[in-house]
Amino acid sequence: MDGSDPQLVGTFRQAMRRVASTVNIITICVDGQPMGITATAMSSLSMDPPSLLVCINRATALHNSLEDVSHFGVNVLHADQQHLAAMFADREQKNLRFAEGWELDCTRPPRLEAAQASLLCRRIDHHPFGTHSIFIGVVEHVEVRDDIDPLLYLNGQYGRASI
Repeated sequence: MDGSDPQLVGTFRQAMRRVASTVNIITICVDGQPMGITATAMSSLSMDPPSLLVCINRATALHNSLEDVSHFGVNVLHADQQHLAAMFADREQKNLRFAEGWELDCTRPPRLEAAQASLLCRRIDHHPFGTHSIFIGVVEHVEVRDDIDPLLYLNGQYGRASI
């Protein structure tokens, strides 16, 4: 898809609105400063080695820094953390993002203490494609919350699974 066909772009967008995704906050530390953004494009890649990928828009402030760090964090949000998803998506709330509930020592990427799951990844590769880059990380540490109730994003709205 090269973006030259507006009808194809529009129908592709509509198709993707029908795909439910977990909501994640991707984190890094740069020169002692925590950074993070909300992202839904995250997927497991392999079990051997345990690895995942995240897709980050090249226009975000985090993108260029993510190319240079050794590690990144993936914090899968719980259904009760919608306010964090909104905060990390809003540039005007940048100064409030890590105010509470985060493990912040900046020897590692910030970890959300009450996340559905938190994964520490060693960044091993990235590939630019279109408006985004695909970052691949080998998982080095995982923490999970006991109750399983992830925050989902579907058709432009937050929700939860009803299993």
